[in-house]
Amino acid sequence: MKFGLAQYTSREVDKEAQFITSFSDNLETNFHNKAYGKDINEIIIGVICVSKDFEQFFKPKKPKYTKDKKNIKTEGFEYEIEKCLEYSIKIDFNEFKSANDELQRKKILSREILLSLSSLDSIKKKIKDFNWEQFKQDLENYFKERNLI
Repeated sequence: MKFGLAQYTSREVDKEAQFITSFSDNLETNFHNKAYGKDINEIIIGVICVSKDFEQFFKPKKPKYTKDKKNIKTEGFEYEIEKCLEYSIKIDFNEFKSANDELQRKKILSREILLSLSSLDSIKKKIKDFNWEQFKQDLENYFKERNLI
């Protein structure tokens, strides 16, 4: 299964948020060979961390499930998705910016990703063949092994 993060941050936290790409790459590597059912091939979580000035432009996206193949064209990129779950989470800008170090920011991100799973109840009805409990357990274990929760 593919699992990754899309980053939406304002320039005030560019330096603090540099780790998010490698954080996403590590999640992708960890979950690459895992399968939880036939209904999800990919999960993409948008991570929004913007200052108050930009909040109006970056609203969290509600969970969206694309079952059938779909071509996407956006910002000069073109790609195909199928059996894809997409949604976004909002990270508290002030908490993230004022965190002491990268480890603390990773802990904030890990916590918010895990909390976001509870917001998926409405979409779970559309996705029949997916082991949500095992996915959540594997994600928790991944974060625990890295001392992030």
